[in-house]
Amino acid sequence: MTKFGSSSYKSPLGKIGSDYVELESIASRANSIDEAAPSNPQYTGKINPLDEQLRLWRAIRRFPKVAAYCLVMNIAIVGLGYTLVINGAILGLEEFMKDFGTEYKGKWIIPQPYTSLWTAFVPIGGVIGALLGGWLQGRLGRKFTFLTGSLLYAVGATVVFSSSLPEARDMKRIILTAGVAAQGLAVALLQTVTNTYLSEVTPTSLRGPAMAMIPSFTLLGQLLGSVVVFLVGDIKGNRAYQIPFGSQWIFAAITFLLSLIIPESPIHHLRKGKHDKAMRAARRLYSPKVPEHTALKVFHVILAEEEALGKATYIACFRGINRRRTLIVLLASAIPAMFGLDLLSTTPYFLQTIGIEEPTNMLFLIGGIIAGMLANAAGIFVLSRRGMRIMTLVTMSLAAIFWAVMGISGFWGGEIPAYVAAGVLMAVIIVCGLGAWPASYGYIGQTSSMQVRALTQGLVGVLSQGLSAIMNAILPILYNPDSGNMGGKLGFVYTGLCLIAVILAWLFLPELKGRSTVEIDRMFEMRLSTRNFAKFKLDMYEPRRGEVA
Repeated sequence: MTKFGSSSYKSPLGKIGSDYVELESIASRANSIDEAAPSNPQYTGKINPLDEQLRLWRAIRRFPKVAAYCLVMNIAIVGLGYTLVINGAILGLEEFMKDFGTEYKGKWIIPQPYTSLWTAFVPIGGVIGALLGGWLQGRLGRKFTFLTGSLLYAVGATVVFSSSLPEARDMKRIILTAGVAAQGLAVALLQTVTNTYLSEVTPTSLRGPAMAMIPSFTLLGQLLGSVVVFLVGDIKGNRAYQIPFGSQWIFAAITFLLSLIIPESPIHHLRKGKHDKAMRAARRLYSPKVPEHTALKVFHVILAEEEALGKATYIACFRGINRRRTLIVLLASAIPAMFGLDLLSTTPYFLQTIGIEEPTNMLFLIGGIIAGMLANAAGIFVLSRRGMRIMTLVTMSLAAIFWAVMGISGFWGGEIPAYVAAGVLMAVIIVCGLGAWPASYGYIGQTSSMQVRALTQGLVGVLSQGLSAIMNAILPILYNPDSGNMGGKLGFVYTGLCLIAVILAWLFLPELKGRSTVEIDRMFEMRLSTRNFAKFKLDMYEPRRGEVA
């Protein structure tokens, strides 16, 4: 292990000013954690405030500015949810189908190839955005990458809005396809930065709840989008879909302003050797209740750890201990696709294909989103008490049962299967909102090492957006009236996916509730089995693998 004061890590503490004098002893303290006996007089055993275990409300009072920045950063996630619903629910609008669709058996529909194309191109663009975001953050920082995402989002919204201008239907479709791809790239860029930022600046007691809030804000965006689509349902002409498309400029403007306001992540400044800027960023985040020099001690310990691991690259994410950590993060990022989030995002159009027309289909979407938001809010507290692993296993198992009920109902006749399907969609979002969905973001934010966290978030975006692209391409083939026409039997597909997720979660997802970054690093270094994470007690004086006590 690399130690402070060694030739491979030059302590910057003398460069930061008189307020930082206390940190001159951090080298010996950090090293004593690994190799000193309990009698070592230099090590007091005092926990850094950023690693202290606090109840949620106490943590918010201790770190009010961090909590506030977490809230405003999630506006980008609101924009993500809004974009997903606008681009999905708009397909069910009659005026949109008249301009972009075709007539089939006396009814307007969107042909299956275009349904797949438009729902899949947001995540396809997202794959590029996630890779770009992971790379760009390391070079130019979180603020600049967030700014880039906001500008690209504005470009995408402009292109989508302009898609109605040409007379030729094929040209409309081409422009719309380009626009949704640009939007997918932009929202993935924004989400990648948000995930990285929240996981880096939050103290241990806020990190899990901050990441678990992401589904709630995704649902809030979906609620706003579904309300907008519902309100324009009676408008005639292209204004019925131009208004929802144009409304996305609001989120572009808000995220642009946020990119100018938020402080840069202190650890990014430290990596670049900008110690004065790191102090200023920490002051904006943690003071006055926690002095900035005290807060930065944690980041200096983490930087010393990074020195032993070498340069951060995408390949480094799959080397040594990082391999297991990266694979856990990727498994967690796949959970939303496996419990059916992509189908839930296109609820109005899916319900319309099985017999529930406007405006009832939109009411089911709105009701499900509101219920899901309440479930996610409750889920943050449930996870803080019961743990991420157990809640993932329980809620994914329940989701598998619900999807099986929907699949069985698909064999019945009449209107009942359609309403059973609508009820199952609502039940799944509620149950998974209590556990699996927020827990997946908890794993995404906590599991990877700080050294490769920004890059890991890029890989998360690639996998989640890639899976979403695949599901959005396949689902219309399965349920569209002019192709598979599976109806409620589609539930069996998600029954299988949920059961696979339960097995993988049982085998590979450890319990990380309440663990600090240093604790998580140590447990992975010791190569603990998945089920031993929850009961492991970290001995501050325990030597690392290969060291002599």
